[in-house]
Amino acid sequence: MKTKLALLSVASLLAMPAVADIKINGFANLIGGMTLDDDEAVYGYDSDFNFEPASVFGLQVRGDVSEKLSATAQLVGRGSDDYDASFEWAYMTYALSNNSSISAGRVRLPFFKYSASLDVGYSYHWLTPPDSVYGVLINNMDGVRYDYSNYAGDWEYGVQAFAGRSEADTVEADNLTGISFEATRDWFNIRTIYAQAKFTSPNEDLDFLTDSINQFSAIVPTVTNFSNNFLIEDDTVGFFELAVNIDKYDWFVGAEYTHISFDEAPIANDDAWYVTAGMRFGKFTPHITYEHKESDPDDVATYLNDVPSTIATGDAVTDGTWSALYQGFAAVAASTLEDTSALTAGLRYDVEPGFAVKGEVTWFEDDANDANDATLLRVGVNYTF
Repeated sequence: MKTKLALLSVASLLAMPAVADIKINGFANLIGGMTLDDDEAVYGYDSDFNFEPASVFGLQVRGDVSEKLSATAQLVGRGSDDYDASFEWAYMTYALSNNSSISAGRVRLPFFKYSASLDVGYSYHWLTPPDSVYGVLINNMDGVRYDYSNYAGDWEYGVQAFAGRSEADTVEADNLTGISFEATRDWFNIRTIYAQAKFTSPNEDLDFLTDSINQFSAIVPTVTNFSNNFLIEDDTVGFFELAVNIDKYDWFVGAEYTHISFDEAPIANDDAWYVTAGMRFGKFTPHITYEHKESDPDDVATYLNDVPSTIATGDAVTDGTWSALYQGFAAVAASTLEDTSALTAGLRYDVEPGFAVKGEVTWFEDDANDANDATLLRVGVNYTF
């Protein structure tokens, strides 16, 4: 069904008045990979070689209705979704001036350095950007975005402000707002963003726990406020990013850091970053990247201080049930612990303009659970037209 709707929407864009200037671009990322041991799995890959987790095919259609008004639609089919085509972008843009514009519809959220070209693997040296930083739940938004760019001396800078909502699977982000700033001078680039939203994500297991423990409200008056902290419903989430890049063409180095904070939700604050570097030798670009991600369960465990770990009502069943429920919430808090890192070494070969072949090996480590450690080998091609 999604494929049919997508094709019909593209057809409607192509059927715009003849005065419109239609431009069609496309991209493909065919990426295959496997882990090196039978008991290893990471980033959707296991020991069986497959292309589904990261392969992406896309088509972008842009129609310039007038000198100031344009329409853009981007269809994307992902291997992880059985290549069902769906809209990633679908928006109208109106140029307010030579330096500013406003877009409305489904637009890409400017969370990261490579957000605008996130699905176009040809635009960066990796097969896919570091998952520790880029592995967020939402990347697109239904709403409005304002873009402004200009020069100040030798600096080129840009500002993006946006507002709207986003939804992906069982995750909803309402009242989503943010602003980003980026500046470039010769070989140096820096950008930052702050965004926030009201975050909702239903969870049947948490619903069961909270419903069960709320029955003790007559015995433990603070239990209602305690259980509300474990419901992911209209909770405030904040997102901060800072990226710095130096590109001297013969060599480059870059870093990106993100911090995600949750207010009154059973999700620990998240810190992630990577450092990458590479050199260009004609058509060859060897590179290396180290990434790290961590979250502290103490951010959630503090909610446990609102209620006692045990109660003494004189009824063994009641007291035992409370203890079991409390331990269930303690397990939820403990499960938010995350301490992972990965080292990736790769090589990019530019066959011709718009076509690159890449290979990477990633050593993934999970300090919270050594059983998740894995070595991942991936190869792929990136193509644009």
